[in-house]
Formats: sequence, C-alpha cells, structure tokens
Amino acid sequence: MTQLLNVHLLPSLMEASSLQGSTAVIIDILRASSTMITALDHGALQVIPCGTPDAARRVRDELGADAVLLGGERGGVRIEGFDCGNSPLEYPASRVAGKTIAFTTTNGTHALLQAAAANQILIGAFMNRTAVVDRLHAEHLPIHLICAGTDGEITGEDVLFAGAI
Repeated sequence: MTQLLNVHLLPSLMEASSLQGSTAVIIDILRASSTMITALDHGALQVIPCGTPDAARRVRDELGADAVLLGGERGGVRIEGFDCGNSPLEYPASRVAGKTIAFTTTNGTHALLQAAAANQILIGAFMNRTAVVDRLHAEHLPIHLICAGTDGEITGEDVLFAGAI
C-alpha cells in the first residue's frame, strides 16, 4: 500500500488542519526528541509537552509536586527552578522512574503542540529511527514529518533525520 509522505521543514510551513487522519513525527534532533525518548525509556510515566514554563508549572500544581518533574529549556539553558534541562543525561532512571515530566523547550515542544490535530504523534530521533519506521509501515496512514528547526530557521540535523526516515 502506498503512503503519502509530507516533510515540513518547519512547523510554520504547514497547515495544522492537514494533519487530521495522519501520523505526525516530531523531529527535534538537538535535543528535545532524544530527551523525551530517554525519559520514557528510563521509566517516566509520561511526558506532557507544555508551550511555556508557566504551563509546565501548572501541570505540576495540578498533579502534585511529588508526581511531576519540570523539564526544559529556553535558549538552550535550563529554566530557573526546573528539575531538569533538555539533555538526555539529566533524565536517569533514578530521577524519572514513575514520574510525569512536564516538558517545555524553545522549539521541540512547540512543534509537538502544533501537531495536535494528527491521529497519532511519534517522536523521532536517530536512537529510535527503526521503531519509528516500523510503526509508520504498520499504520498505513498519511505521514507528516515535522522538523522543529531552531528559532524559526531550518536545521540540517532535523532535515537529515527526515531523510533517514
């Protein structure tokens, strides 16, 4: 079966409504994708994407400080008062197992939130490329590869991963 494949070099270059009935793959190679995947692999219950640091804090307030870790960055720097930044190394199992991560980044979580209309959303990184490809082949839905970019600019690493898919 032939699948429609769309590559969006930036979230701003797509119509969110075009994602209905499709699978979106969010690509932020440096580093939100790898960080979210690592947190989940190390036992985090879920990663909740948040558009702003205040939105992440509201998640923590709603679910309880014992259940939620705040993670993320702005301009590549950990947000003041947050438990973790945006490096996979900051999400060991000893810290994240059994926790919800309220996560906000400059680019990656913005792209993820822009994809809300998709039937399903996958996070793509080189560390899980094979699993992403296998899932895309199994689903037979139209595919949208969404590169997060950096500060509204196309990034080579995101485009390289889209090509690897």
